[in-house]
Amino acid sequence: MIVMNIGYLYSKFFKKYILGKSIYKCILDKTSRVGPGANVRYTNIGKNSYCGPYCIINHAVIGSFCSISDNVYIGAEEHPMEWVSTSQAFHDVGHSKKIARLEMPPVKKTYVGNDVWIGHSAFIKQGINIGDGAIVAACSVVTKDVPPYAIVGGIPAKIIKYRFDDETICKLLKSQWWTLEDEVLKKMSIYFKDPKLFVEMLETTKENV
Repeated sequence: MIVMNIGYLYSKFFKKYILGKSIYKCILDKTSRVGPGANVRYTNIGKNSYCGPYCIINHAVIGSFCSISDNVYIGAEEHPMEWVSTSQAFHDVGHSKKIARLEMPPVKKTYVGNDVWIGHSAFIKQGINIGDGAIVAACSVVTKDVPPYAIVGGIPAKIIKYRFDDETICKLLKSQWWTLEDEVLKKMSIYFKDPKLFVEMLETTKENV
């Protein structure tokens, strides 16, 4: 008689199907992280970026130093609203029983810049471009491009304010600090709490190299 270890089977199931994650045809930097239960497809993720548990990311390019919270949906598949029907019964994709297999329009890439923070349960429409340094508030629905260093929120998401003044934003964008070597960033990190001083010291450092 074989005695089944229910706890063991539950543990295996939990780890594989609940804590497991699906990563398909992606390019991930070795320093990036994908949380448990996430589904990431056809996506590139830069260095020191992460997405939390149960995110869905589809056909996206994500920069470096991005913080993507739990349950975020980026690049959702779309249904053709201009057709007679939006049903998958007429698409050449999906798993439902098909009446016809009409070719869907190509998927639009979604671009998330560097140092972007996306809050819990945000939804980013397919084909959107989120600029460097932007912040997307929790539970927002982003249907339009987000400028660099803008803070957006709401349904649909709108600009609430910008993180810094125009001059500081321009200098941060020009610096492209996210491309620097880790050792340089480690030295410069003492200025991170003061963006104006940071860009000033970074310019001085570059002049002396």
